[in-house]
Amino acid sequence: MANILMTKTANLTPRQREIYEFVKDNIMNRGYGPTVREIGDEFGIKSPNGVMCHLKALEKKGLITREPNLSRAIQLSDKPQRKTAVDLRGQFGQTTRLKENKETEQIDFMDLLGSGDHFMYRASDDSMAEEHIVKGDYLVCRMQQFYRDGDRVIAVTESKETHYKRFYQDNNRIRLDSISGPKKSIFTDDVKILGMVVGVVRKL
Repeated sequence: MANILMTKTANLTPRQREIYEFVKDNIMNRGYGPTVREIGDEFGIKSPNGVMCHLKALEKKGLITREPNLSRAIQLSDKPQRKTAVDLRGQFGQTTRLKENKETEQIDFMDLLGSGDHFMYRASDDSMAEEHIVKGDYLVCRMQQFYRDGDRVIAVTESKETHYKRFYQDNNRIRLDSISGPKKSIFTDDVKILGMVVGVVRKL
């Protein structure tokens, strides 16, 4: 696989290589690819068509794949597939004797999270302690095209602050309600919803 990848990247122009590395870095570190606008801003390409020409070239050379009509649907063709299932050995607890399963059963975490593109955000403090989310915990998010009232989301407001809130469509505006406790809602028509929170991971 490494030799095949080196052959593909050897045929890139310097700018194509820069854009490919930028896309790869975003996907591997953020969990999702950049938008056409983000690529344009990064490399000073003012025309979206100019960015699209480079992406089409990368796709033609077998380095990326793209889904139509989705702004962040760039994927790496050579993205390694990680094991997402682990063995379920049994149960434990005061009311259950420790017992090993005779037959191997596996729990696939991707099945628990649902299909789609996932990424994580880390809690920077204990402000969500009432929701049993403390500093260092990871919120597992799923990218979606549409959101329903009451969905828990990661949102970026016009002030560039990142929030974990409940999403509501309020007439022509978006209302972001606090997850924990009666706090002041945020009303805005300038917000970027990054994804819906589908789980919490804590490393002990």
